[in-house]
Amino acid sequence: MVNRPAGIPEDAEIASTGGFNKFVGPLYRLKDLEDGAVKRFAFAAAEHHMNGSGSVHGGMLMTFMDTSMSRTSRLISDAKGTATVSLTCDFVAPAKLGDVIESRVRVTRRTRTIVFLSCELVCGERVLMVGSGVWKISGTEE
Repeated sequence: MVNRPAGIPEDAEIASTGGFNKFVGPLYRLKDLEDGAVKRFAFAAAEHHMNGSGSVHGGMLMTFMDTSMSRTSRLISDAKGTATVSLTCDFVAPAKLGDVIESRVRVTRRTRTIVFLSCELVCGERVLMVGSGVWKISGTEE
């Protein structure tokens, strides 16, 4: 059982705990916004997420964005798997130890086998990172 970090809502579900995400998590799935148009995930910045400068490591933010967008691709397509084709990130502001970092993912376009997404990482109302990406969908029932 994972202790829920401060700032993670009680109704949040653990989104991913296996494989690589066991080392970077736990990552949580939050309630959608805008009638499901915005998928949300979160994590609380812990000691193992920090870089030598005392900020959350950029690689962790990129990992979180990638995971959030991948999970969204699976949620909207009922896919058994997805693969990152492209991920572009722009760092806007640093995050610090204890921050609850939330991803807000929007689907830009979806075809039968490809999903285009945009994502914003925020801490409260402060934007930390923005990005966009393309995911390949595999193993759907379509």
